[in-house]
Amino acid sequence: MDEGWLLPYSDMLTLLLALFIVLFAMAKVDNTKFQKFKSEFGTLLSTHQSSNSIISIGKKNKAQGSTLSSASSLESSSSITSQSTNNQLMVIKQQLATNLQNSGLTNSVSVYIKSNDLHIVINSNILFDSGSATLSESTQSLLTSLFNPLKAVSTNPIIIAGYTDNQPLKLNSIYKSNWELSSARAISVMNFFVDNKVFNEDNISIQAYGENKPKDTNATAAGRSNNRRVEIIVEKNSSNS
Repeated sequence: MDEGWLLPYSDMLTLLLALFIVLFAMAKVDNTKFQKFKSEFGTLLSTHQSSNSIISIGKKNKAQGSTLSSASSLESSSSITSQSTNNQLMVIKQQLATNLQNSGLTNSVSVYIKSNDLHIVINSNILFDSGSATLSESTQSLLTSLFNPLKAVSTNPIIIAGYTDNQPLKLNSIYKSNWELSSARAISVMNFFVDNKVFNEDNISIQAYGENKPKDTNATAAGRSNNRRVEIIVEKNSSNS
């Protein structure tokens, strides 16, 4: 029940008592009785102020408790949503790993979670011929093993990044630099997934690094092979973060 009516009521009583004291003083009442009455009035006034403080503190604590409860609920809800999103990406990762193993692509495609995002790294050697950005039919057939798991995150922000090694392109190449080649390869992979309705083109962005940001040494053939890659990054959906 709301106790807000106590404040004006107690204030009115205090004013009435003050009025009675003035009247008594004007009537020149017995000094001993007046002092006794004054003492009792002081005790009553002290009790009134203490009561007001208790009511005020009670309301303040109630408001603070409500605010803390709301903040705690929001934090808990955010934590549950974030955990749910992370669990979804982990499930997709496991499904992709199983499909890649069944397709014999575990040596050419790696899948892992990094900074709460899903990373799919595809060795360019299985995607393209040297200096080319055209996906062969056999490669497209292999990549279909990624379709079903990735459709579950089609609304998430997607980044497709292209990388090359540091070897110069052939003189007859249609690309002027490794940067252009890495861009063309990323776009080719993007078109493949968009055309097959795996990803929504509104959610995709392209990144091209050329020979920059190698993950292995360019001093060996094996290292350069690891550096030639296309990476698909599935980020957490912003609406769920």
